[in-house]
Amino acid sequence: MGIDIHRLKNGRPEDLLLTINESEYQDLLPAIETYSANTGLLIDQYSDLKLSSTVIPLIEALESSANGSEIYRSLIGILKQSDVEGYGIIFIGD
Repeated sequence: MGIDIHRLKNGRPEDLLLTINESEYQDLLPAIETYSANTGLLIDQYSDLKLSSTVIPLIEALESSANGSEIYRSLIGILKQSDVEGYGIIFIGD
């Protein structure tokens, strides 16, 4: 199982930005659970989630749980770039 993260363009996935594998997902799980508790939105390996205006709470959850691993740095960087450039992203589960 895994999750692909794409840039959204006209509501459709384009440009693969990052792939999160099973072990990386497990590493990110504390931040994902915090994000879900705060927003009611779930990022999981079995469904899709589009984000446009709710990336800041995810960035904050990731930063507060970060353990120095590469997947945290990569995901935070992608989310910050989407916020600055004003595009949405989609998490696509397998």
